[in-house]
Amino acid sequence: MNKKRPVVTWVIIGICLIINLLITFSSLENKTEAAILFGAYYKPFILAGEWWRFLSVGFVHVSYIHLFVNCFSCLSLGQALENRMGKKSYLLILLISVIGGSLFLFAAEGNTVAVGLSGGLYGLMAAYTFFIIQAGGWNHPMIRTSLIRAYAINIMINFMPNVSVSAHIGGYVSGLLVTMLLFGAKQRRRHCALAIALFLFFTGITAYRNTGIPADQEYFASDARILNKVKNIGLESYAYHIAERLDTIYHENGKVTYLLQLEDE
Repeated sequence: MNKKRPVVTWVIIGICLIINLLITFSSLENKTEAAILFGAYYKPFILAGEWWRFLSVGFVHVSYIHLFVNCFSCLSLGQALENRMGKKSYLLILLISVIGGSLFLFAAEGNTVAVGLSGGLYGLMAAYTFFIIQAGGWNHPMIRTSLIRAYAINIMINFMPNVSVSAHIGGYVSGLLVTMLLFGAKQRRRHCALAIALFLFFTGITAYRNTGIPADQEYFASDARILNKVKNIGLESYAYHIAERLDTIYHENGKVTYLLQLEDE
């Protein structure tokens, strides 16, 4: 009997490819700025009201290698999990893991730019591990060895440059907790719901305390260039609204707004 195709997985990969093409052919020469324009995680813009970046970050990739690795991993996990979980649960776990990874990153680090689906993929890896253990696969030496190797590789990846360990941890914990809530034993779901509440509470408190932008991590000119592109696509009032919010966040007297106005000259 043929397995159903992982439609949700292919749609996610397709979105990632489209956004990567938009970044590639963007008129912004700086690819980091282009990534921010198309939805990368960027704390100042999040604080300015663009909370959707907690999720959109998962679909933004700059490096072709990063894009290939994440799409390949998504396809591998999707083929194993999408039909097993059902499309809705699979998508829910993936998206919540992306958001959980972003929230953990927000709480743990300063002003950084982050891209990629890795937080969601770590959440799916947690779900995959859960199902293997639930099915007794850990007792089989070949399966256990394969799983250990996969974890060893992913642990080593976290020591590579420009890798967000915080997002990986947050994504993994989020994916594991949601999977246990949806597919764990009924008598343990109440404990799992409590664990999720505690995770959100303590992460939220830490994130709230880490909303400041250090003076050496303020990038006024980059912000203005990005907002200028937003203005050029017909969202002028929105661009100036975000600029004014950034000036408040940075505790500056209209600096981002002023630089944005210079783009008109």
